[in-house]
Amino acid sequence: TSANGEDKDAELVYEYSLRKNCSSNLDITWMRLSNEPQSFWSSWNTKKWYTPFSGFRWAVPYLCNFEGRAIYTDVDMINFHDITELYETKLVNSVFGCKQGKRFGLYEPCVMIIDCEKAGEIIWDIKKLQRKKNSHEKMKQLILSSHSYCKAIDPLWNCFDGEDSPLIKIKQLHFTNMSTQPWKPAWYRGETKSHPRKDIVELFWDLKKEALNEGMSLKELDKPRVLYNIIGK
Repeated sequence: TSANGEDKDAELVYEYSLRKNCSSNLDITWMRLSNEPQSFWSSWNTKKWYTPFSGFRWAVPYLCNFEGRAIYTDVDMINFHDITELYETKLVNSVFGCKQGKRFGLYEPCVMIIDCEKAGEIIWDIKKLQRKKNSHEKMKQLILSSHSYCKAIDPLWNCFDGEDSPLIKIKQLHFTNMSTQPWKPAWYRGETKSHPRKDIVELFWDLKKEALNEGMSLKELDKPRVLYNIIGK
């Protein structure tokens, strides 16, 4: 997610919807750039990143000590279905479970179930991931451009802006088009537009109110502002 709270509305809605629908205990790690030299989230080369968190997804196996499995998702989502089901997806001989798509190769890495042990044999060393400005692109090319490492998951776990699906059928909604995200993150440098589906926008703000009424609060960050060096669109 973003470092300075630009996505705090999205964080609130997403976490609330996840916990509301989940039958398991959730351990959520918010990955944000940091100014603090000792932080794992500082000193990343982000010049080729479209968002303030693009390349962090490849560090998930490292953070899990290359053990067990984990789920990575972008922050711009609403959950509608118990994510335990996604966590328990059978990967067979694959390393990642992702939606099939053509934006980055053959798969979409914005929602991934990861076998962390197997991923450790593929992903670059963490220092190289942090240092190289093209590490995110190289990981996408390596992992997403063949069927060797990925297994297709139900596309409703990564439903792009609702597509043509009724809300009742969607498992996880992804506000894929950054220009139409309801909360308008300040780090996005492209043109902003209205979201094509009014029902989704209304649901987002309704869920924010519901989360606040249920006692959740927006994450307030009091650390020095992080200056982004990203593409941002």
